[in-house]
Amino acid sequence: MENSRIYRFVFFFACLCLVFFSNEISAQNTKTKLSNEKKQLEKEIAEQKRLLETTKKNKTASLQDIQLITSQIRKQEQLIQVISDEILSLDNEIEENSKELGELRNKLSLLSEEYKKTVYIVYKYRNVVNKTGFILSAESLTQAVRRLNYLQQYSRLLNQQLATIRYTQEEIQRKDTLLRQNKAEKAQLFYAKNNEKQTLAKQQAEKNQIVAKLKKRESQLNNEIVKKVNRQKQVDAAIKKIIDDEIALRIKQENAAKKKKTTSTASTTSTAPASKSAVLKLTPEEANLASGFENNKGRLPWPVEKGSIIANFGTYTHPEVSSVMMTNNGINLLTEKNASVQAVFEGVVSGVIEVDGSKVLLIRHGSYITVYTNLSQVYVKKGDKIKTKQIVGKVRSDPSEPNSELHFEIRKDKDPLNPALWIKR
Repeated sequence: MENSRIYRFVFFFACLCLVFFSNEISAQNTKTKLSNEKKQLEKEIAEQKRLLETTKKNKTASLQDIQLITSQIRKQEQLIQVISDEILSLDNEIEENSKELGELRNKLSLLSEEYKKTVYIVYKYRNVVNKTGFILSAESLTQAVRRLNYLQQYSRLLNQQLATIRYTQEEIQRKDTLLRQNKAEKAQLFYAKNNEKQTLAKQQAEKNQIVAKLKKRESQLNNEIVKKVNRQKQVDAAIKKIIDDEIALRIKQENAAKKKKTTSTASTTSTAPASKSAVLKLTPEEANLASGFENNKGRLPWPVEKGSIIANFGTYTHPEVSSVMMTNNGINLLTEKNASVQAVFEGVVSGVIEVDGSKVLLIRHGSYITVYTNLSQVYVKKGDKIKTKQIVGKVRSDPSEPNSELHFEIRKDKDPLNPALWIKR
């Protein structure tokens, strides 16, 4: 009977610790994740604000202004959503802590009752619980040992009951403090959310002002956008040609090597251009490079030291001219004027071309290719081996714009991938 009571208390004590700690770890993980996401968004918004202040110095409103303020509004909306998620998480935490606090108080009541009963039994048989007399009055040595074990078990039971009561009291006090902190934190988040909503309203008003200014130059801006879209199409065609030529050359070299092995006389090998489905056959070194690139997904450095994404990956209607459909095979980064461009990963230069007055650089990383477009200068040449974060060029600047814009792509074989998922946030 007494043994089962001891085991029951030990089991209860262990379960109590496990439940409380596991709940707190889960809540803390959610809170940490949301907090990190919020800090990152705040950092990105601060960078966009800095760039926007630079564009404001230019008296004439431009496409960069509208792209930047649109991106900033999108980030602001994301920040408000993260704060809302934090509030929801805190609501769940408050509810859970309130529930646990109630359970702790109920358990404390039960533990106290159990302890009172145990103490009463000890008091009732206080004459028997004279340890020395109780043990010495045994009729045999075996009985004396049993009586000693019984007294030790009973003593452990009392100590464990008392320890559990004290632990529960401490947990009640800790949960009560935590609950008050949760409620105070929730109040702060509500205040922060209201402030961010006010900021969002100001940004939207600012966007409307910029749009109104741009409306006066609508025809000119439409021409600029169409010109930009056409230039990007030229760039896409040039990139495709470089990749196709590279694959065709590799196929030609492989076929020539095979023919040398099978024929005793030298002859010229002719091959057809690479088909649409053809991909580069990798050497062991290139395969390792591709594996390393792939393993760094989400951790690649940005191609510029500072910047903000103002045009996202994918196909969508142009935000300012609804009649124009945009197919962006990468992302557009607004950065400082004449900013340096760095390689996001080690590799080999596949090609350097010039399209409409700006340079385009392609770096191969096994089956992956990174593309850096709208450069004024390129410091490397085809065939050069490149290290991660090596400065490879400079972003081209428009004299009429206060900032520079880099177009950046990542491709696997010929297929464009979303760079925002690959670079470090």
